[in-house]
Amino acid sequence: MKQVTKSICAILLLIQGLKLEAQNLKSMSLNQLLEQAQKSNPSMLLAEQRIEKVRKLQASAFNIQSPEVLFEAPTSTELRPGVLQNIDFPTRYLRNYQTAKKETQITAIEKEMAWNELRLKIRLTYTELQYLKEVYESYLQQDSLLEDLVEVTGIRHQVGQISALEKLNAEAQYKEIRYQLGQVKTRLQTTRLSLALLTGNPSDSSLNSSEALAKAQVQSPLQEDAFAGNPQNKWYEQNISLQHSKLKQERSGWFPGLVVGYLNQGPDQTPLNYRMRYGFTLPLWFWQNISKVGAQKKELEIAEQQALVNRYGLTGVYQETLSGLKQYGEALNYYEQTALPQASQLAREARESYRLGSIGYYHYLINLQQVIKIRLGYLEALKNYNQTAYTFQFLKGE
Repeated sequence: MKQVTKSICAILLLIQGLKLEAQNLKSMSLNQLLEQAQKSNPSMLLAEQRIEKVRKLQASAFNIQSPEVLFEAPTSTELRPGVLQNIDFPTRYLRNYQTAKKETQITAIEKEMAWNELRLKIRLTYTELQYLKEVYESYLQQDSLLEDLVEVTGIRHQVGQISALEKLNAEAQYKEIRYQLGQVKTRLQTTRLSLALLTGNPSDSSLNSSEALAKAQVQSPLQEDAFAGNPQNKWYEQNISLQHSKLKQERSGWFPGLVVGYLNQGPDQTPLNYRMRYGFTLPLWFWQNISKVGAQKKELEIAEQQALVNRYGLTGVYQETLSGLKQYGEALNYYEQTALPQASQLAREARESYRLGSIGYYHYLINLQQVIKIRLGYLEALKNYNQTAYTFQFLKGE
């Protein structure tokens, strides 16, 4: 009875210590962290700056050459000013604008890609934090139990009830749990720092999960619809469209340009219409345009091949993720339907047997350790399932 009272007191002290530690932490939900990251993460801010840069460059699509201001002496008595302006064929400016617009669109998709990847990292890290908190609490329970076990075996060894081997075995188990407890605590601190970096607050080490680890909900779409919302897939499709636009842009270089100007070659009384100059440019150096068009055709072929390679890659990851969901889903079903109920029954039977004196304190603690081991296995399966589910959402762009 005295030993049970000491165990209860130790557990209460541990709980009180956890509460004091929790007061220094900021509990946040996953959605709150995602909102904070979208506003503060440097990669998101950088992506927005790139979009703004490309938008500003859209005006340069109408790239009209600077006018030429000339001074000539047609009468050989005085210099007279004139001006010439070369203008590309209007289709050229239209193609430039269409290309600039598509570049803006593809930059916006790059921001979606960055957000999709960042969202996955935050979800995985948040799940890791939830998992480690549960593991840490389980190890704390084991630590308290084994501390009592070491004390009991020490007393029983002194009175000659057990051998030195049993005493050493209990001490070894206790030291192992203490070591594991320290490792998990270090991993908790590292995970909190990782979460702070992802949310754009690298100096904040007080982030904590406000939600318990629970099974994520996943809907498996048909294969043909799997990547419809994936930004990476959208980027390659948009890149093909961009290369098509650039090909049209290069082909517009075949069209002649226009030349207009003003220069008075005659006396002062020369009518205005005879002072004007009109002409056009001829793209005679055809090999330049042929080379650029040929290179752009090849660029389009590369873009199409890259899209195909990306499709294959996403399909492979998609199949692996589906397999992982099935594997970890089966593990969860085993724990929820078989292992956890058996663990609960084992804990009840052990407590009752110990109360009735059927088993000693040593065997009672061994049974409770088995219960905690099953609990840790369940937490591991749950973490793996959730992280695989978040990878699945990443592939879908959700």
